[in-house]
Amino acid sequence: MNQTQGNDAISEKRAKSRITCNFAAVVRGRDEKGREFEENARVVNMSASGIYMLLNRSIGAGEQLSVRIALPTGSLKLGSSKLLTDGHVVRAEPHATGAMGIALKFNHYRFR
Repeated sequence: MNQTQGNDAISEKRAKSRITCNFAAVVRGRDEKGREFEENARVVNMSASGIYMLLNRSIGAGEQLSVRIALPTGSLKLGSSKLLTDGHVVRAEPHATGAMGIALKFNHYRFR
C-alpha cells in the first residue's frame, strides 16, 4: 500500500490496515528508567496487530506494556467494552503534542 503526502510517495510498511481512533486507555509497565507506572493514555490508531498511542512518559523500545482500552459500543445503555492487551514497544518518538508517541505490537489481546 502506498500513501501520498504532497508529491512524495511513501511506502507503507504495515502488513495490517490501520484505523484512526481516539480511545481512552490505561497503560501499565516500566518506563525507560525502570520505574513501574500506571498512566492514562490516548490511542490514536490501531490495527489487528498493534496500536499507536500518546503517553506522557518515555518508554524504551522493547519494553513490555499492558494496555486496557475503552471501546465505544455505540449504545448509551451498554457504555463501553474493553480491549485488554499486552505487547512490546517497537517505536517511541516525541509527538507534536509534547507527549510521546508509542507504537505497541500486540503479544496477546482479549475483549471484555
